[in-house]
Amino acid sequence: MKKSLLWAAILCLLVLSACGSEGSSGEAEGSSTGDSGDTITLRLGHVTQDTHPYHLAAEKYAELVNEKSAGKIEIEIFPARQLGGDVDMLQSIQNGSLDAGFITTAVFSGSTPVLDGLQLPFLIDSYEVFEKTLETETIQKMLESLEDINVKGLAINESGIRHIGSNISQIQSPDDMQGLKIRVAESPLMTDIFNELGASPTPMPYGEIYSSLQTGVIDAHEANLPAYLDEKFDEVTEYITLTGHFPWPNANIINLDKFNSLSEEHQQILEESAKEASKWIITELKTVDEQSIEELKAKGENIEELENRESFVEKVQPVYDKYSENHELIKELIEEVNKIKEQ
Repeated sequence: MKKSLLWAAILCLLVLSACGSEGSSGEAEGSSTGDSGDTITLRLGHVTQDTHPYHLAAEKYAELVNEKSAGKIEIEIFPARQLGGDVDMLQSIQNGSLDAGFITTAVFSGSTPVLDGLQLPFLIDSYEVFEKTLETETIQKMLESLEDINVKGLAINESGIRHIGSNISQIQSPDDMQGLKIRVAESPLMTDIFNELGASPTPMPYGEIYSSLQTGVIDAHEANLPAYLDEKFDEVTEYITLTGHFPWPNANIINLDKFNSLSEEHQQILEESAKEASKWIITELKTVDEQSIEELKAKGENIEELENRESFVEKVQPVYDKYSENHELIKELIEEVNKIKEQ
């Protein structure tokens, strides 16, 4: 009797064990598809304040991704240099310690020069031109080329045409630039541009501009109009000249391995949402710039239009020669943009 009960117990255990193994096997198969139903959270960093166009575009992007994925993908945004400066975050995205970011295109020079064409001086000089430029095949080729540095380029966002702020004088001719200690982004292109204009370019992270103006380490800087308010640059800048010398685009990027680990459906959602957010922010910027000028003038800021633009354009021609010779895609972009401006 005892033996019968023992064998019955053993048989039950064997049956239960088999059922358990079957269940585990089924679960593992479901996970291997990469579509387990769990929410995917992507951490995205950028350098500007949460009122800046960078952040507005990031919020729009996150909203679109969440909506299109029915809540399965969430973008967690870290603004205001919480995760480091542009250079730091680009490196973190490349090595996979950060998922994604809106990274200013200027700092890509250290890894690849391909995006330098977007900021050749006085080339893309309006939001209308920028918007049409984004639709060209050249931009798509540039984004695809970023895979060489282990990031997936999803879209290019604009954050505002740049203008020079100075504590010395208004900038109305290249003569006013001579010896001017001006902060530039940590990019060979930026240094080359302002060297050609006769200034003394000083590369430094975005987060150091305010204190450097305040202490006299630099005489001048250049920024988009919302930044004068968001970063309170107006408090330490006496003159603003509306030079409109180039846009300030950022690349919406994600670590390439992270992107490749997603399902095709989720990859498509990220790409579509990124491009929609990019178009959306350009429309917003037109209004934001007008409002920023009104607010800055109301605060007593000394603002002037640039009157002698051609003299600046002439001075920076060697920059075009250098960068178009070094990269075929940059040469292609120059031709595309000039065609757009002729229309």
